[in-house]
Amino acid sequence: MSNHMTQPLTEFAAAIIDDGVIDAEEITKIRERIYADGVIDREEADFMFSLNDATSGANNDQGWQGLFVEALTDHVLKDEESPNEIDDDEASYLITKIEADGKIDSNELALLVNIVANAKTATDDFNAFVLSSLKSAVLEDGIIDESEVQMIRSVIYGTGGGAGSDVDRAEADFIFDLNDATSGKDNHSSWKELFVEAIAKHVLEDEESPGEVDEDEGEWLIKRIEGDGKYDENEKALLKNIEKNAKSIPGKLKTKMEMLHT
Repeated sequence: MSNHMTQPLTEFAAAIIDDGVIDAEEITKIRERIYADGVIDREEADFMFSLNDATSGANNDQGWQGLFVEALTDHVLKDEESPNEIDDDEASYLITKIEADGKIDSNELALLVNIVANAKTATDDFNAFVLSSLKSAVLEDGIIDESEVQMIRSVIYGTGGGAGSDVDRAEADFIFDLNDATSGKDNHSSWKELFVEAIAKHVLEDEESPGEVDEDEGEWLIKRIEGDGKYDENEKALLKNIEKNAKSIPGKLKTKMEMLHT
């Protein structure tokens, strides 16, 4: 292999993927090259995506995902134009690169989660893309395991997601969609806890009606809970939590709660 610090990135990439995998020694060389000046520029970001696309699903060294996520997070969050933010150009770039090969692999999903968990702000399009990508990945096997709960938590409470640590309506709908799709399945026990916590936060810790369930929130809750024709154990636990902690609850929702006690 030519000197990895001076050869064109396209040649360096070709040499790395020649055997179809990225090993530990190659990871060390990649890090040395792309971090030589302390900045990950767009050419180097393209280089990282090309390596990942070419070896997606291969038996790469476990350090590859870590470097891929670190470098591309640095590219979009440590730039001079919009530090700690995902601007329109960066959102478009990330979405285009990730969708380019028609699939979102585990490294790209980890990247999306890490960016949302660390960005101060992100565009609505990017946040929607992350939620959609994560939902598809979680529902692929029909259950929600512990690592997926942790990813979901990072996304909805990450500062880049919607309204920061608050849970906005898009995130709340995302949580309900996951619950409806996996209701009655062998999900990890932490899923129920996160479901109740996140939805209660959405309706009780909002700026418009803090501590209260207003009419809009009540209508939304009824629609979401009854949308699949049943009240599952997670939804019942949610209503009990709201009933216990809300200062006021609209009449229609209160009636639904009372019916569950009979």
